[in-house]
Amino acid sequence: MTRKRLAAKLLLAETGKERMLLLAGHRSIADSRLAWMIKELCYAAWTSEPTKARRASLALASLYKLSSTDEIKALSLWVGGISDITKGKLESAVANLNGASHAFLVLGREHDSAQPRVAELMGLAMLGRYDEALRSGADALKIFEKYGDELAAGKIEMNLSNIVARRELHRESINYCLSARKRFTKLGELKWLAMSENDLARSYAQINDFRKAERFYSQALTTARQGNMLLTQAEIEASMGNMALFRGKYADALKFLELSRRKYDDLKMPQETAIADLEMADIYGEINLAEEAFAIYESVIGSLRGLKMRREEALARANYARTAAVLGKTTLARREFRKADKLFAAQKNPTAQAHIRLELAFLELAHRNYQLVLDTSNMALKMLGDTENLRGKLTATWLKAEALAHLGFAADAASILLALHKMAKRAEQVNIVEAALNSLGKLALRAGDLKNAAAYFRKAIKTIENSRSPFAAEQFRRSFMARRLEPFENLVRVYLLRGRFKDAFAAVEKFRSRTLLESLLDETSKPVASQTSKHLAAEAARLREELNWLYRRQSDIAGGTIAEAQEKIIRLEKQLADLTRQIESTETGDGRFGKDGQIPLAELQDQIGPKRAIVEYIKLDGKFSAFVITDKVIHLEPDLCSEDEIVKLLEALRFQFEAMRYGNKMAARFADQIKARADIHLHKLSEKLLKPIKGKLGERHLVIVPAASLHYVPFHALHDGSSYLIESREVQYAPSASVWHVLDKKPKTRLRTALLMGFADEHIPLVNEEIKALAEIFRTTRSFTGAQSTFSAYLKYAPKFDVLHLACHAQFRPENPMFSSLHLSDGWVTVRDICGQHLRAGLVTLSACETGLSNIYLGEEILGLARGFMSAGANSLVVSLWKVNDAATGTFMRKFYENLQRGDTIGASLRSVQRDFISRGEHPYFWSPFVFIGA
Repeated sequence: MTRKRLAAKLLLAETGKERMLLLAGHRSIADSRLAWMIKELCYAAWTSEPTKARRASLALASLYKLSSTDEIKALSLWVGGISDITKGKLESAVANLNGASHAFLVLGREHDSAQPRVAELMGLAMLGRYDEALRSGADALKIFEKYGDELAAGKIEMNLSNIVARRELHRESINYCLSARKRFTKLGELKWLAMSENDLARSYAQINDFRKAERFYSQALTTARQGNMLLTQAEIEASMGNMALFRGKYADALKFLELSRRKYDDLKMPQETAIADLEMADIYGEINLAEEAFAIYESVIGSLRGLKMRREEALARANYARTAAVLGKTTLARREFRKADKLFAAQKNPTAQAHIRLELAFLELAHRNYQLVLDTSNMALKMLGDTENLRGKLTATWLKAEALAHLGFAADAASILLALHKMAKRAEQVNIVEAALNSLGKLALRAGDLKNAAAYFRKAIKTIENSRSPFAAEQFRRSFMARRLEPFENLVRVYLLRGRFKDAFAAVEKFRSRTLLESLLDETSKPVASQTSKHLAAEAARLREELNWLYRRQSDIAGGTIAEAQEKIIRLEKQLADLTRQIESTETGDGRFGKDGQIPLAELQDQIGPKRAIVEYIKLDGKFSAFVITDKVIHLEPDLCSEDEIVKLLEALRFQFEAMRYGNKMAARFADQIKARADIHLHKLSEKLLKPIKGKLGERHLVIVPAASLHYVPFHALHDGSSYLIESREVQYAPSASVWHVLDKKPKTRLRTALLMGFADEHIPLVNEEIKALAEIFRTTRSFTGAQSTFSAYLKYAPKFDVLHLACHAQFRPENPMFSSLHLSDGWVTVRDICGQHLRAGLVTLSACETGLSNIYLGEEILGLARGFMSAGANSLVVSLWKVNDAATGTFMRKFYENLQRGDTIGASLRSVQRDFISRGEHPYFWSPFVFIGA
């Protein structure tokens, strides 16, 4: 057997015994030449197949047991160090590589002694031992140049480039990279050429020379793909993702960082996976997925500390602190900032310490400590001094301008912001561009220069739209918008001050329920998933099955076991949500979401016609105002009341309704008094929300577009002192005027066929009777009750019917609205499940408890069951705002559908039933929970 063949077999051996038998059987060639061959196999594979490097280390350890020469010892230590790097054991890696270098020196082999230092520099850099790394690298470089070893000299320069880059010395880094690239090009060494071009591109990106960075990234990625260098591809994609993040190209950043993270996972490289997780958390933070980012930082800090990656741990702590501040965890934020600062100080990294000052300035800005913001931003600018960190300087300058503006130095602030805007635009720093424009707009607004204020806010909005449009996934578009509403709201303020109510209304519609509107307008097909995404989708399907089993099991268990089940459910839901984001991260939009989908006001007014009016509420500065839009006019009624007043009234109303829900003989005996008290609160709400605009409404039917806490107000049940609103007109609800317009324009489905599903329990025992009664009303039905009312039955039949009627318990999850659910016999139908289907239903009725409750996201994005059904294609929904009475609901629904089958509209049918209950003197608790959403 040849040494080459034996080396290959040793790497394939599964056990130490198998390796020793191979070596013992070929003792004559078990020598230093074999050891060098194993070392070469390790080096050929470790960046693309790290497991092979680990097997090489085991093979050399076995060889050293058999033939304990100093040369084999040196090689065994060398390869052992490489193996440790792939496993994230950095301290051990440095010790082994240093030992290998020393062993070669003892043998008098100076050139060989410098070779392990190439890898040693990587470990020292990751451990933050920069001074030691620079000294070691400079010594090794002299040795390689002395012996004319161009390849090794280039490798050392690459590692030196990485070390100085970690200290923010990017020009120095570029010089090292250019020298290394020249050597690799001369040698035709493609693998290292790709790596040098990646590092070169990364350094150019750090100094904002994005054109050169793009060119070198493209060259590097092409070379890495040709050479099937999976690890190098992952490194390049991670770098490209970070550059996209710097430039505000968030969709590209998500895509490249996720592709990179998946490769590191496949390669089983813990230190690289930890860095990839850190980078994903950074971008989640940027697009306002703060809870998700917080959870990743919390997890990854421990991993980085365990791996002794001190720079990355410091970065993670700094960003963890920033996210904690966003979530209102100020004490935790301050503590983590201090820890990060201490870590950066130990690494002698003043630039990173300056960034900590910037984060602290943001924290103080949120607490309106403007003098402290000014002092801290000035300190950061001084620390950044002569560095090339342009992004840090731009951020510090914006913070300084904001502080000056709030401290009364408007002229100085404006001068700084104008110059900052130009610099940020030239440097492609879109976040700073947007922030500068918004700040200039606020200065103009304070000065009464409304024309220029509007112009600045419009430019800021355009910048936001351009950054948002490439996102394909709705979740990312929604979260991105939520953090950037201030310019939209500021523009509304300007238009209101100028009396331009039509423009103000258009500005509100530009951000209200924006992603839902886009979902309704977007009829393009989903992109074809990659093989990796298909694998993740299969894992998501498996998780969903496991969750369904746990959902079902909850009803069968009790005591301590149910707490364990719920804990596991929360964990699996998080995993499923994470997987969904991973899949969606690599989807890229085509710019179609850059269009706001707004409806021209004249077209909207034509559609409203003479018999309807839209009442759209807005909240600014804690107060509600209302737009009234008819076919003739648009009117604004300002400052109706404060949100605090509405919240107090809603709490009082809910208390009255709860008295009926938990009613007993006493409640029945005093039903009239309880009803009178409820009517008082409904009257107070009417006085604040409807009375000021009543003269503008005439006898028109109403489309109510609520805002903030008004989503929980039963407008149709508001009482004017003599009657309820629903007695005089139809009332329906919509997330926005634009959403109503799209839904109303859709062809109306004839409601002939119905899928009826009910699942009864001791709280809603009459559900089966309800389903049986409704089955007699429709021409064609498919009914499922009891054990037959299954999750799989819903998935199979829901897309096939005109009406979906679901009579079962519902659970609204305010902490995780996408897992709000309807409870069937063998599992829960979540919002995620609903959104994953395409429904043809013209009407979905959720005859269950609190099915209309939603989380009100910034931008008035409703998240809950109603949102899920609209996204899936349902045109109209009838849902409940609070827990319903089982007996009353059965009667209510039977009469509602009978009206529909006679040809009445949904709104008219619902109104007719509610008026019938009112005529019998029923408490609003029994008839007012059901609302009509849609068109």
